[in-house]
Amino acid sequence: FERADLVVVVGSRFMDSISPEPSWTGRGPRFVFINIDAADLTPPREALIALRADARQALELLAEAVRPRCVFTEERATSLKQWAQNQIDAVSPQASYVRALRDALPEDGIFVNELTQVGYLSRVAFQVYGPNTYIGPGYQGTLGYGFPPALGAAVGGNGRRVVSITGDGGFGWNLQELATARKYDLPVTLVVFNDGHFGNVRAIQKRVFGLDEAFGTNLENPDFMTLAKAFRVPGVRVDSPDGLNAAVKTSLQEGGPVLIEAKVGEMPSPWPLLRLQPLPGVKPPDSGPNPLPARAPA
Repeated sequence: FERADLVVVVGSRFMDSISPEPSWTGRGPRFVFINIDAADLTPPREALIALRADARQALELLAEAVRPRCVFTEERATSLKQWAQNQIDAVSPQASYVRALRDALPEDGIFVNELTQVGYLSRVAFQVYGPNTYIGPGYQGTLGYGFPPALGAAVGGNGRRVVSITGDGGFGWNLQELATARKYDLPVTLVVFNDGHFGNVRAIQKRVFGLDEAFGTNLENPDFMTLAKAFRVPGVRVDSPDGLNAAVKTSLQEGGPVLIEAKVGEMPSPWPLLRLQPLPGVKPPDSGPNPLPARAPA
């Protein structure tokens, strides 16, 4: 955004995912907003032009009005895409877990994201190949929401496998729904990333208050393999991306639910890649020089 003259925002609320502020201020680039909802065109956003319109119709008309030109060569575009991928890969081990999940799940499989460290990075790193195959929390940020929608997706998915990821903290909100998954024999692979904490709250406390140890973030978890057994759900424990990849692939052979516990430790912050404006106290990953010019030509 710092390098753009004009930004066209289509069908987005364009609000920050943490606080009720615009994703980017009016300082710098000029913004054109296209949205069918009038409420998403108003302050605190700062628009040069605000167009209330259906996205498809507006874009078709815009395509007719704008003179085509080649901005990037194929080589330049490839370089930019690699630069972006390098930023994702620098957030490790989350990036490796995202790749493991994507590789294991069929292209038409359904992925249900959650508020967990791997889930945050999945917002920008999980490749989606078709409509209705990715379900996320949107702006709500509701911890623990993910497993119940995954069951609904399994009911409506015509037999397609659903992979639902959650943290150990978020899973505590709805772990009893293992009974529903078992009762209706739903094709859900539930991955619980277990670090023993509310990981994001711990990270925020350490960053904001400079604490060596966060307060009230450690969890008293059940033994997840015993929990799975209690609900007569197959369970497996892994401790690496390769192990997760193999376990998810194996789960595809099951007709009903499977629980996978992935043991993980403290992870680096993915938030510099998720917020358009810098996050105070968090250094973006070092992934080499930005291949874009300092300012795009007008």
